[in-house]
Amino acid sequence: MFSKKNFQDIPIEGTSHISGSRKIITAKEETTSKYFEAHTYGYLPSGVKWEMHEHDNIVEICVVTKGRGIIRDFQGNEEIFVVGDRFIFPPNTKHEIENNSTEEAEFYFFRFKDQ
Repeated sequence: MFSKKNFQDIPIEGTSHISGSRKIITAKEETTSKYFEAHTYGYLPSGVKWEMHEHDNIVEICVVTKGRGIIRDFQGNEEIFVVGDRFIFPPNTKHEIENNSTEEAEFYFFRFKDQ
């Protein structure tokens, strides 16, 4: 049997970061995949960043749906992000996302275990 959930019915909650919030669109427990971790929708307020962090053995895919800012990795590489950009963070890659714009930034995140 399939499952259905309306995006508007999913509560917004805090994240493990000091700032920002998210909706957990699909949790690990809602699938039978041994690789799937989460599908979330993130909100990052203007002038705020998700500090340098990594996901242990997790590949993270990020799609920007609103706003602009900068994404950096631990090696000092940085890219400006705008609506429509997609980023892939390999497992255990330290990175941060900064919203240096005047509006809230929003993202889809997909996370999968790396074998």
